[in-house]
Amino acid sequence: MQDMEQENDKVSIRKAKWKLCLGVLLALLGFAVLLAGALLDVQSTWGSMGLLAGFFACDIAGLILIIKASPGLALSDINRIDQKYGECELTQLHGMKKYEAEQTLRSHKFKYDDSGYYRRKKFSFLKDSVSYYVKMLDSSNMEKTIRNECNYLDKQFQNGKSTCLILMIYSNEPMDKNSQLLRNAGMIQIADNMVLDMYSSKTMVVVGVDPVTGIGQYLDMGKGHNLYLYKYGCKMLKKLFG
Repeated sequence: MQDMEQENDKVSIRKAKWKLCLGVLLALLGFAVLLAGALLDVQSTWGSMGLLAGFFACDIAGLILIIKASPGLALSDINRIDQKYGECELTQLHGMKKYEAEQTLRSHKFKYDDSGYYRRKKFSFLKDSVSYYVKMLDSSNMEKTIRNECNYLDKQFQNGKSTCLILMIYSNEPMDKNSQLLRNAGMIQIADNMVLDMYSSKTMVVVGVDPVTGIGQYLDMGKGHNLYLYKYGCKMLKKLFG
């Protein structure tokens, strides 16, 4: 079943790439028709109207094909993210026991509020400013906790203001058990930032923390990608606990 879905995805991606190429060629053809009319100095009304009709027909058809190709191209990008991060090792951080983390956050000018978040607003040349929120939670079901916090992030924080939530989940479950869950949570946010909603003003970096050792794990975005909010969260985590 999974092999069939992967094959269907490959077919959809191939079709999307062909549509994109054909759409671009039609758009270029439209401009070529218009340019040819200017170079040939067409004088007649019917000739001018024919050239304009050819230009608009080619460009509109090209635009329609490019729009139709978008879902397949997005699927291609998501597959590329899955291939890059699907087997990626999680990044480990130390010194994340609750009392240590609280001291670290305060020393970096984070302020605690009544809603349970440590907050700090930081200037950024590329984003104007980014509001960082750090929340520490105990959990016996990490998957449910992540889902609930994702829903809360969507409802609570305003669009238009760059917001990065760093969610530190303290769980007694073995880290190996939750490693794929943490990887998937990161990949969803990366895909959202890079493909699904490139103008999104919100993101969440999920860190699983062993409460005994204080070792945290999360999916790092890697080098580059400096325009994306998820990358901002990764940088802040390294600054705090790296």
